[in-house]
Amino acid sequence: MFMDNTYWLHQTTERPLFEAVIWNQPQRRNVAGKLAIIGGNGHGFNIVSEVFALANQAGIGVSRVLMPDSLSHTIGKIWPDCEFAPSTKSGGFATTALTEWQNLASWADGTLICGDLGRNSETAILLDRFLETNSEFVALFGDALDLAISTPLSLINRGNLLIGPSLSQFQKLLSSIRYPTAIKSSLSLDQLADLLHSLTLNYKLSIVYVHEGIVFIADAGQVSSTPTTYDTIGRTITASTVWRLQQPAKPFEAMTSAIYKFGLQAA
Repeated sequence: MFMDNTYWLHQTTERPLFEAVIWNQPQRRNVAGKLAIIGGNGHGFNIVSEVFALANQAGIGVSRVLMPDSLSHTIGKIWPDCEFAPSTKSGGFATTALTEWQNLASWADGTLICGDLGRNSETAILLDRFLETNSEFVALFGDALDLAISTPLSLINRGNLLIGPSLSQFQKLLSSIRYPTAIKSSLSLDQLADLLHSLTLNYKLSIVYVHEGIVFIADAGQVSSTPTTYDTIGRTITASTVWRLQQPAKPFEAMTSAIYKFGLQAA
């Protein structure tokens, strides 16, 4: 372990930054956390099933999945434990699904809204209302984050939120809030770490970001970086979410350790 800045920690592939966090990871499923997974639309649910499998690999105790009822005839028989909520005519979640979203979130320790939601305006309204009315931990990526960026100030000021943006999503978010520093693919690692540091100090936001084979974790001004041989944000944010739920007193340390333990093993 070494430091370039007091806020930026470098995790190597040979040794984790926080060995104690890894040793304290729950070994029994009944104390390993409860995760709500929300996503899908009438035309697709691949990311939902992928996240469900990844959460199990990362060691979640129990997870429940909620999809729009436009999918009930397609997957109801092959995935009998899946739950459904009202959908629009186009197959996305309807605003009347808010009760189901809230009920599932109240059961869980945290909610991962993983995408495949579609570009439905009614679903965007639903997501905005859910983020406003639910104060528990939520993680967002994929097109779920695209929908949430439409109301950027409420998103970044919510607190208890983790996002896994792509480069274009990150650019759109910073532009929407008129952040003084832009993010570009050409940023040096030092510049990127500084941006993540200042952004998560100024706003109540945690970030998982993949850049040139390096996974960055940013939370409350702290930044870690871990080199990896994979670059899927679905894998990184799912692992980070599971470990954060399991060790909520140390969110930064838990998410950083998840990238080392789960990400590198799966690479």
